[in-house]
Amino acid sequence: MSIEQEFTEKVGGYLDNLTDKLQPVLKQLIEHDYPQEVVTLAFEIFADSFSSQFPVRVFFMDIDGKATYASPVNPHLLDIDHVYPDEFEEEYIEKDEDLDPWQIATNALIEWFSKCWIAAGGQSFKLNANIAPHDSHYEFNLVECQWQERC
Repeated sequence: MSIEQEFTEKVGGYLDNLTDKLQPVLKQLIEHDYPQEVVTLAFEIFADSFSSQFPVRVFFMDIDGKATYASPVNPHLLDIDHVYPDEFEEEYIEKDEDLDPWQIATNALIEWFSKCWIAAGGQSFKLNANIAPHDSHYEFNLVECQWQERC
C-alpha cells in the first residue's frame, strides 16, 4: 500500500467516527423549508482546518448569489476540535515531503460527505446542493452525485 493510500484510509477512519454526528445535521438541512429565494446549499471545504475544526461550512445561496443563513443549523455544521490531530499530518509529511495531505483529505472528505448526504435523504432534496474546496473551479453535485464546473 502506498503512503497516499495509507493516509487516505486513515483519514477515512477519522471521518467515519463523525458520521453519526453529521447525518442528523444534514437531515435537518435536507428537510428544512427554505425561503423561496434560496436555490442552493453550497458546502465549502477549508482544507487547512482538518486539524483545528470541522473543515466544512454551509452557505445558503439565494438568487442574487448572496450568502444568507436561512436554516436552524449552525453554518459550521459540527462543533469539534479537529477531524484529526496536527501530529497526524506531520507524521505523513515527514515520511514523504511531496505528499499533499490537504488535497488527499479533501478528496476523502467529499466522498464521505456524499455518502452521509445520501444516507440522510439527500437525493430527494429539491434544491441544488454541492460541496467543493474553497476557491475551486469544480464542485461535487450532491443531488446528482457528479462533478461539475462551478457557475
